[in-house]
Amino acid sequence: MKYFIYIINCLLAVMIPVAFVLTPTSTCKSKVIKTEVGVKTLESGIFKEMITTKENEQIEKEENQELDIEDGKNSNVSKSIKEETEVIEEVKKVSTVDEVKPVSDVLEVQTGKMSGYGPDCRGCSGYLSSGKYVGDGNIYYNDSTYGNVRIVAADYSYKMGTIVRIKNSRAGNSILAIVLDRGGSIGFGKTFLFDLLYSSEKEAAKDEVSYNATFEILRYGY
Repeated sequence: MKYFIYIINCLLAVMIPVAFVLTPTSTCKSKVIKTEVGVKTLESGIFKEMITTKENEQIEKEENQELDIEDGKNSNVSKSIKEETEVIEEVKKVSTVDEVKPVSDVLEVQTGKMSGYGPDCRGCSGYLSSGKYVGDGNIYYNDSTYGNVRIVAADYSYKMGTIVRIKNSRAGNSILAIVLDRGGSIGFGKTFLFDLLYSSEKEAAKDEVSYNATFEILRYGY
């Protein structure tokens, strides 16, 4: 009996320390494992969050790039529209200018016969009704607006200094002349409508009479 109790006590003496040693070790390992698992879970969560953040940043970057491209397109479209608008405005301005009817310099048109005379004609003194001397054969007058023009006799209704463009005459297709003289047979209801001055009667006789000449009045008087 004593031996049995002794053996029991020995076993207890051995088992209790063993159990004491084993129990804390198991607990510590469990805590370490849980801690490691928690850390791994935390690390996994952080990694997932980092990936999600990166993905969001990439998506946002792509969206911004698309917006920039769209803005660029819109800007180009706006620029194109602006340029087209400016072109249209210019066309409108040109069209407006083209639509304005040009002001004609012709104030009056007459058709009739034209004769010619020289300063040496019968009864001529070399001076015109305007007082200008042409006895030297000078058949031109220097006008401040029209330059050198021929001299012509016309009806009294046309003031001295009146400018007339003579067309379809024997003297030339288009002649600018200034009214500086009168004539007994010159004017409305008379033999000739106009009488063009030549350097001499001989020169005037060469062209003879112009029939159906056109007379365009460009200016009344000076």
